[in-house]
Amino acid sequence: KKKENEESVINAIASWYSEHTYGPSYRNLQEITGIPLGTVYAVCKELRDDGRVTFDEGVARTIKLKGK
Repeated sequence: KKKENEESVINAIASWYSEHTYGPSYRNLQEITGIPLGTVYAVCKELRDDGRVTFDEGVARTIKLKGK
């Protein structure tokens, strides 16, 4: 389930970014993936720790895939 959530969040970030040219909010990711908000936040933190995404803590809409 963890891997599935990670892939869902990554795909949602990529999709959102390609459409809007800025990062999604955690709530946007929740709405796209159907994953609970707290889980979305935890997954984003894990992905950042793994070096797969970047975002500035406490700054809205800064989530993006690493290298994009």
